[in-house]
Amino acid sequence: MEVLLEVAHEKSSVWIDKWNTQNKIVDFKTIEKLDEGCNIFKVKMGEVNIECTWVENQIRTSSPSHIEVTVAIFRHVLNLMKFSKNIKLDLLLDSNEVSVFPVLEGVTATALRGGPFDTTTVEAFCLKYPSQKSIVLVPKRSGGDLNRNSPILKVEEICFHGPEKSIPTILESFSGRVAFFCRAQCPETSIIKFMRTWMTSSIHQSLEVLHFTLDNGFFIYPQMIIKEFETETKTWDPTKRPENYEYDTKTIGLESIEKTINCSNFLDIERYNDGRLASFLVTPSRFEFYVWNINCMN
Repeated sequence: MEVLLEVAHEKSSVWIDKWNTQNKIVDFKTIEKLDEGCNIFKVKMGEVNIECTWVENQIRTSSPSHIEVTVAIFRHVLNLMKFSKNIKLDLLLDSNEVSVFPVLEGVTATALRGGPFDTTTVEAFCLKYPSQKSIVLVPKRSGGDLNRNSPILKVEEICFHGPEKSIPTILESFSGRVAFFCRAQCPETSIIKFMRTWMTSSIHQSLEVLHFTLDNGFFIYPQMIIKEFETETKTWDPTKRPENYEYDTKTIGLESIEKTINCSNFLDIERYNDGRLASFLVTPSRFEFYVWNINCMN
């Protein structure tokens, strides 16, 4: 079972996902003032007293501290439901609101929308939620290249939707399991270096999935990469690995994408130190890289 808190500037919702069925249990809206003549009642959630009305299954409040009230309600729901894992936080807020957003204990997945966000804000957010297993960044990230020691690169699963220039640094320093980029800016040399490093060193030991599409106006030459590894790649051998690669992700927004990948047309490379296989596909606009579990290899 999972619980998701969505927070926007003036509206919040709490969702419960059980057996892949998502149900909204709280819909919370902030308005400038309560209507005259409406029935006003007070509810205490933790340390917060909420003055509100109930209209069409929706809680409405004129509280100037929308986020404070929202967090109080969410904590109350968590306490009632006895949740301790799979707590997701989806924020459609600006940079300042994200910076002052209260810490929620036990959050395992986050998404930052709205923005814009600079690198410092995103890194501070990652440090604020050390228990998160995944982070999604929807808007463009400003503030220059990522540092090799950035806490963003320590998160287990990352997904960037905006244009991303730091792909070379990410390919060198990402220590997580799953990475998706929707508008990457990456030269062929960085892909070659990443693959060579994966094959010959102990870096990227946890990596399972790397997938990126290129930003508008950016292209790569597949033959340049394929030629670099022409003596080390092999086509699919059914005696070595299955045809389909399967993986799982809890990243917000990726739950519904196809997680069974037909790799019969992919090329395979082998890691020297343990014989583990990875399958890759490269086109002018896309690069996919999947590492096989040693137990799946025949």
